[in-house]
Amino acid sequence: MRLLKEIRPLIGNYNLKSGVYHFYRNEYTQAAEYLRKLLDDDQTDDSDRKRARHYLTLSLMDSARRLESQGDLGGAVEELKRAAESSPRFPDIHYRLGRVLEMRKSRPEARDEFRKAIEQNPEYLEAHISLGFNLLESGDAEQSAEAFSRALDLKHSKTQTLFDDGLRLLEAHDAESAAARFHEAFLAVPQLSEEYIDKALARLRVDEFEEALTELDRALELNPNYPDLHNYRGICLCELNRFEGAIEAFRRSATLSDGFVVPRLNLAFTHIRAEDWRDAEAELEAILTKDPTEPAAKAALDEIRSDRRPEKRRKVSRGTAR
Repeated sequence: MRLLKEIRPLIGNYNLKSGVYHFYRNEYTQAAEYLRKLLDDDQTDDSDRKRARHYLTLSLMDSARRLESQGDLGGAVEELKRAAESSPRFPDIHYRLGRVLEMRKSRPEARDEFRKAIEQNPEYLEAHISLGFNLLESGDAEQSAEAFSRALDLKHSKTQTLFDDGLRLLEAHDAESAAARFHEAFLAVPQLSEEYIDKALARLRVDEFEEALTELDRALELNPNYPDLHNYRGICLCELNRFEGAIEAFRRSATLSDGFVVPRLNLAFTHIRAEDWRDAEAELEAILTKDPTEPAAKAALDEIRSDRRPEKRRKVSRGTAR
């Protein structure tokens, strides 16, 4: 997930800020150097260490994605292995590493990575499916059948849960929410949405927010409950001064990601941009209740409560969601 621009300078010490700065400029080697300096420093506190590890993992994963797109599969493998060392409990790293290893015809290594992904998330449907095909191509029919059977059970269970939720919402006369559940049950295609996500991120990097928004909306049609998509969408809308839509998008992202701090920070700072001081203060207080060490939230809350707060500034136009 990504932060609004004004939050990034507030997130920690010099090495952390520098690492994040280079990460958002897609300068992954420089980002990793600064973040590793912080992680190697015994004086680094736990909160900064956690943030540095998060951004180091993101830097390595994005670097691997870029290398893969350039045809450097060996480089992508090495970056993903470093990412796995940084965050060994992150199942997506192992799954992506397995996929790249398969492209290199390294099936035994790929199989190990798919199993690591499943170990961290037993309900990782795509990892079970990839493991099934890997075993099938390796001639292990019995274990392949087991993997596909588990994948079928997971897919059926997920579809049934979404279907039941849709019926419940229909009975509660919430047709819009019911439609979203039925859409995810029968029409969602998470893998295909990745193409649109890549295009959207390329647009975001050059501040082409309207164009990025178009790609994100296409991705959301295929994968409506992916929290990162709603967070990216909120960033685009916020940069376009369409604050009501941005607030809705960040709230949706926070709900889907179980209150992960990035969309909640973005939500709070969008309220600040819109000069909704009371709502901004409430969001920042909620973030600090969960993590009292969050530096961006502390700095923003202090600013709002200080005499420097611009009480009489003219309201910024909220625009529209679309």
